[in-house]
Amino acid sequence: MKRLLLLPLLFGLMALPTARADQKEEDAAIHQRHDEWTAAWNKHDPKLLAAFFTVDGDLINPWGRQAKGAAEIEKLFTDEHTGTGFAVGSTYSGTIESIRYLGKNVAIVDVAGEVHLAKAADGTEPPPVKHHLTWVAEKQHGKWMAAACRPCIPAPMPAAPAK
Repeated sequence: MKRLLLLPLLFGLMALPTARADQKEEDAAIHQRHDEWTAAWNKHDPKLLAAFFTVDGDLINPWGRQAKGAAEIEKLFTDEHTGTGFAVGSTYSGTIESIRYLGKNVAIVDVAGEVHLAKAADGTEPPPVKHHLTWVAEKQHGKWMAAACRPCIPAPMPAAPAK
C-alpha cells in the first residue's frame, strides 16, 4: 500500500526538472515578445502594435479608453501614435517584473514601463510617463499574444481623513 502512495510522488519529482526547464523557455519567449513590443511601439506602427493581440483581445489604456478586437485596438493605437496623439515621437521601455502561469498556455505578466514623450516646442523634455502594465498572455500557434492588457499610471495615495 505504501508503495502505491509513493509512486505518484516519485513520478512528480521526476517531472519537476522538465517543468522548470519548460518554464525557463516560456519565460524567455515572453521576454522576447516584450522586446518585440518595445520595438513595435518605437516604430509607431498601429497595425503592428495591434498584431500583438489575440483576435478577440482587449485593451483599456491608462485614461480608461477601451478597445476590443483587432480593429478597435488598431484604431486606439492610430489615435495615440499619429497626428496629435500623446505617443507621437515617444519611446517606450519596460521591465518584466513577474510572470505567473495559470496553465500551459496562459500567463499573467506584470511590467514596469516608461514612455518618454517627445520634447515640447520649447525644447524641454517632459518627465517620463511611468506606469504599471498587466498583460494576460495567451500562447497561440507557438507565440505569446495579448488576450488583455491593462496599463495604469499610479496615482498618489489619498491622505488619511482628518480626525
